[in-house]
Amino acid sequence: MKSAVFMGKHRMEIQERPMPEVKSNEVLLKVIGCGVCGTDAHIYEGEIKDAVPPVVIGHEIFGEVQDLGQEATGVEVGDRVVLDPFVFCNHCDFCKVGEFRFCLNERFIGYHRTGGFTQYTTVPFTNLYRVPKTMTLKQGILCEPLSTVIAAYSRLQPEAGKSFLILGEGALGLIWNQVIRNSLAVTVIQTGIIPERLTKVEKLGADRIVNPLEENLEKAVYDLCPHGVDYIVDCTGSTKAITAALPLIKRGGTFLSFGVCPEHERLSLSLYWLYRKQIKIMSSRRPPKEFQRSVDFMVKGFIDADLIVTGVFPLNEIEQAFERFSTDRATQIKMAIDPWL
Repeated sequence: MKSAVFMGKHRMEIQERPMPEVKSNEVLLKVIGCGVCGTDAHIYEGEIKDAVPPVVIGHEIFGEVQDLGQEATGVEVGDRVVLDPFVFCNHCDFCKVGEFRFCLNERFIGYHRTGGFTQYTTVPFTNLYRVPKTMTLKQGILCEPLSTVIAAYSRLQPEAGKSFLILGEGALGLIWNQVIRNSLAVTVIQTGIIPERLTKVEKLGADRIVNPLEENLEKAVYDLCPHGVDYIVDCTGSTKAITAALPLIKRGGTFLSFGVCPEHERLSLSLYWLYRKQIKIMSSRRPPKEFQRSVDFMVKGFIDADLIVTGVFPLNEIEQAFERFSTDRATQIKMAIDPWL
């Protein structure tokens, strides 16, 4: 079988590998498609050390069950499935009380074990979720990032009638827009700096779209929300964007850190301002139990996958896909690898 193997910074190698053996608690998947996540790009750039080469990365996996281990239940050969890539130990102190997202011995498919940039892979059967045969490749590879948004949304517990400021117009910003607007009657302001992407935000129906390079963000927010916004959700991972937006939060509002900032960056924050505003600061890293809700949300048609997934590439063009992910941000938002092209 063909696999794209991460060999080190800026190095992906197409290899012929033997079919993996299926352990008793595993399932053999034929990979239909795998999304290119921002974290995959960080791995390719040598910025994330969890993925030790040589390893097949890619964790936004959509596939079809080909074979079952003896213990595997809940799925059958031929089922279409999506994958929760997080594997917890079930034995540490956090797992014992159900806080799986804090597992002390966490493993991640696409980091610590073979991921989805390959034609076949084996995964624990407990991490699979069945989907309809009609689900498209673009919908399938979005179920994992959608699950992270739904998990964060659940932590946020927003109220109807409130206001949101979404920072960023990338794939996750576009997913956040659709989750919010398909769940609550709220006011949505969304920022972005790439005009081609902002046209997609416009199609999704944000109440106000702001390019902070071309207009004053503070004025735009206060024109619509005189006392500031109730919720700010950062999907940029940019401390510069967060610093500009935080003063626009309403007293008693909530800031959610969702985008991944570089580890070395720091945010300057006045504790007196925090005291006066009485805001909440939250974060959300991974979904503990929202994956089925993600599948249901996708099946009901609440997410426009065609609007978000802008390119599907074969395995042998994976390096070009990573390069375009970084350099062609005007036309490429979410990219997918189809290992059978």
